[in-house]
Amino acid sequence: MNIQLYTVDGSAHGPYVATPVPASWEPYEPISVTRVTAEQIALDLNVEDAGCGLTAAWDGPNLIFAWDERYRGEEDSETVTPDTEGRYRIGGLWPWRQIRTDRQNALFTAGAMLRAALAEQGITVHTDGMSPSWAIPLDRATPAPEVYARPHLLIADRRPSIEHAPAAHTGWVMFLHDENGEPAGDRLYGSGNGTDPVDCVADSLEAAAFIADWLAAQR
Repeated sequence: MNIQLYTVDGSAHGPYVATPVPASWEPYEPISVTRVTAEQIALDLNVEDAGCGLTAAWDGPNLIFAWDERYRGEEDSETVTPDTEGRYRIGGLWPWRQIRTDRQNALFTAGAMLRAALAEQGITVHTDGMSPSWAIPLDRATPAPEVYARPHLLIADRRPSIEHAPAAHTGWVMFLHDENGEPAGDRLYGSGNGTDPVDCVADSLEAAAFIADWLAAQR
């Protein structure tokens, strides 16, 4: 799968991990994303671009984009349905921009890179706003405010941090926390040496793949 990072051209929305569709991709062509990433795209549109005349709403598994004359001169809508793999092909309503390596450090944090990579795996992360880490509940039904007090995976940079610049990224580490939210056992995953920077995009994609495999094995 040709995984790439995208943002909405002219904005700082994203990054969104996706695959181009078709292979000869152009800015107004669709990109293929998971449900988690599609939810983030819809949220960014409705919150960050509120008032532009274009909105997104869910109708069961379908994502509906609706616009008025402010956006395209007349009212209309477009429905995006998931394909046989449960992915959403979104495009045509705005230009996408592929994020190049030389622009990553200026646009996004390392935490945003990891969140995007996990979204590609269909995994949503949480933060309590105080801990310099991401948390993933082992039970998907765990209410967001209770994630850190229930069994979860804790992911942080080796320094640690999540909002550091990608250029300062030194590797992700992951620990299991028990039913009381306390650390349980040794580190489950680690990359880098905590001193030398590592490629944040590649490291985030590898960490996300490991986490997805680990969660699948537990469930």
